[in-house]
Amino acid sequence: MSSFIRINTQAQLSPCSAVPIEAVLSGVATETGNVQYETTDGKVTTGIWQCTPYAEHLVCDGFTEFSTILQGKIALTNNDGQVETFSAGDSYVLPVGWQGRFEVLETVRKVYVITVV
Repeated sequence: MSSFIRINTQAQLSPCSAVPIEAVLSGVATETGNVQYETTDGKVTTGIWQCTPYAEHLVCDGFTEFSTILQGKIALTNNDGQVETFSAGDSYVLPVGWQGRFEVLETVRKVYVITVV
């Protein structure tokens, strides 16, 4: 590839479904997204994701996720009970193998990079 890719944080989003219904613990995940880059082998995906408040049990099985919150607020709870909240301007990494509660507290919009390992 001979050029860089600008991530358009204001991109128009379309309905999507990244959250498995069986993982939802509470609320309804009404999701929209916009994939802005994906490698030909599908191992790296970057885009924008927006979702209404809900909670799920998340298992990072075979992937690592880096995200920066653009708006809204989420809470991550490790299986050992440690809770961290993230809001606009905050970033986090969920390493491969991470498990816990992922909760959208206020409708969230984020930039994400998912790497399949």
